[in-house]
Parts: sequence; C-alpha cells; structure tokens
Amino acid sequence: MHHLQLRQRWALLAMVAALAGVTATSVALAIAELIDNTLLAVLFASAAVVLDLFKYIAWPLALGLLAIRRTISALLMMACALALGGVSGWASYDRLMSSIITSRAEHQARFGLRQPDLLELREAEATRIQQLDAEAIAVNHQANSLRERGMVTRALELESAALARLDTQRSAAQARRDKAMQELTAMRSHPAKAAGLPLQLATLLCLGFAIALEVVPALILAALRPTQAQERAPVAVTAKQERQQEQAETKPETADDDIPAELMQLIANTERGTKVAVRQVAKVLRIGSDKATKLMQKAAETGLLSKTAAGYVAA
Repeated sequence: MHHLQLRQRWALLAMVAALAGVTATSVALAIAELIDNTLLAVLFASAAVVLDLFKYIAWPLALGLLAIRRTISALLMMACALALGGVSGWASYDRLMSSIITSRAEHQARFGLRQPDLLELREAEATRIQQLDAEAIAVNHQANSLRERGMVTRALELESAALARLDTQRSAAQARRDKAMQELTAMRSHPAKAAGLPLQLATLLCLGFAIALEVVPALILAALRPTQAQERAPVAVTAKQERQQEQAETKPETADDDIPAELMQLIANTERGTKVAVRQVAKVLRIGSDKATKLMQKAAETGLLSKTAAGYVAA
C-alpha cells in the first residue's frame, strides 16, 4: 500500500513538472518577444522561468507558514504566487489565442480571397480551352478546303503550324486549370482546425485552459505537502515536556540548590540522547572545565544526564 502511494506521488509530481514546463515555456516566449536585444531577452526569459517555477512552490510554503501562525509571511507568499500566476496565465492565454487567431486569419485569406480567384481562373481556363478547340476545328475545315482544291501541301503546312500552336496553348491552359482544381480540392479537404470554432468559445477555452495550468499544479503540490512530520513535532515536544516534568517531580529537592538553573535549562532544551559537552556547559555557565565537570556529575546523579562511553548525554 505504501509502495502504491509512493508511485502515485511520483506520478503526480511528474504531471506537475510537465504542466510547469508548459507554463514556463509560454512565459519565456512571451518575455523574449517583448525584448529586441538577444542577450537581454535570454536573461529575462530565464529569470521569468525561475519565477514561474517558484510560484508553484510558494503555495505549499504559504500553507506551511500558516500552520506555524506566520500569517503575514504566508499572505505575502500567496500574493507573490497570485501575481506570478497572473503573468503566467496571461502568457499561456496569449500563446493559445494568437495561434487560433492566426489560423482563422489564414483560413479566411485562403477561402475568402484565394478561393474566388481559383474559381475564376478555373472558369477562364475552361473557356480558353473551348476557344482553342473551336480554332482547331476551324483549321481542320480550312485544311480540308485546300485539299479539295488540290493544294495538299498548303493544307499540310497549315495543319502542322496552326495545330501545333493550338496544342501547345491548350496544354498550358489545361495545366493551369488542373492546378487550380487541385488547390481548391486541397483547401476544401484540409480546412483550418480552428476555422469552425466560434471566437467566443475559443476565448473561453483558452481562458479555462490557462487557469487550469495555474491551478492544477498548485493544488497537487499543496495536497502533497508533507504535513505528517509537522504533526508529529508537537507530540514530540509534549512528550519531552512530560518527561522533563516527571524528572523534575522525581529528582531530590536538593537538586535545585546544587545544579544551577542555566544548566537545567540547557539540559531541558537538549534532545534525549544528545551529547552535552563539558566545554558547552562551561561556556554557558561561564565557569571552568573542572567545575563544569562536577556539576555534570551531579546532574547525572539526579538523572538529568546519563554518562556513556562518549560522554554525558541528555536523559
């Protein structure tokens, strides 16, 4: 069960990384387009990426600050995250809307302006082909008339010269008509992806997507915030306080007179099992090492310290 939860945690973190990469790229592109100088564009785009990544970490940090009652710091952290999220959301929205508007403009230019030209060109070339066919028929009639009058050579010369010219012109007109028809077919079979999408709906979709890119990673990181260690900390402090209270109740009444209050406070603030050095006691009490050693021996006799091979440790 724990292994499954760990895998889910890493999967969620991978999703956060992917979404953060999208918003960071959008912010970097938006900042880079605003600056003409290449060096400054790279510099500020890199800073924008770092700030964009910080805004996701800011939410768990703000929740942690609220947990320890540092309200002002938490509110300032949230304000920074909201401001950076607004910039990032605008960049993502601008990237999406710019792409859709460009696609719609290209589609309108192709179908609104290019399509009538192609239709007109196709009709003109079809009419030209019909005219050339009519001229070819007329040349054949003239050649036949010359043959009937016995001028066979003249008829052959007319056919070879006129019909060759007409065939060349007809082939060119046919090629232009076929090209126009192919372009029309391609335009109709591959319409723009955003052409049929209403602009209002496209705006709402881009806005919702930009907001989701900001909110979802922040929610995931806030949900994955390690609260268990923080919840255990007050329990540990309470247990230590109870242990110190028990020691204070069970120690001899003369201990307070023999052991200075500074030493007792030092031991109370030391975790159980942590070494208490003679030099540290001497520095806190501003006494010599010999006197500090004697005081620590008394503290060990009263149960406040435990003597081990490594020295005295807090009991």
